[in-house]
Amino acid sequence: MLEEDLLALKSPSKENIASVLENYHTESKIDRDKSFILEEHMDKINSCFSANTVEEIIENLQQDGSSFALEQLKVINKMSPTSLKITLRQLMEGSSKTLQEVLTMEYRLSQACMRGHDFHEGVRAVLIDKDQSPKWKPADLKEVTEEDLNNHFKSLGSSDLKF
Repeated sequence: MLEEDLLALKSPSKENIASVLENYHTESKIDRDKSFILEEHMDKINSCFSANTVEEIIENLQQDGSSFALEQLKVINKMSPTSLKITLRQLMEGSSKTLQEVLTMEYRLSQACMRGHDFHEGVRAVLIDKDQSPKWKPADLKEVTEEDLNNHFKSLGSSDLKF
């Protein structure tokens, strides 16, 4: 069993854990004959989403102009501008953090989002009123400031996640 094999590691390292997971992946028969559902779009995904800002991603999708890119634009344009910028920064910063650092970042973000407007507005628009018309604040990517983003990622002091 996977859990037992992971717990049995005498000195767990990234390499040892990756090896155990790879063994299970190799042994798995589930969906082995199915291709990756996004395989045909991977070149577009890599080229359009390999950007440092949400604005650049949107520009890449617009320039691409394919039906896939235009469909992604439709989805992105419905989302909270603040959440879009938070998510991109989260992905970029998280890629170089330890698990504990990522969990701390995630906790900080969850607390900041709960204090903010857009999470509650999204719940209202989708689950309560079901009008599917959230009114984001701010409503435009240009209005999301670096200070807004930094406030989502800053330490919570004594309320920060503890391990």
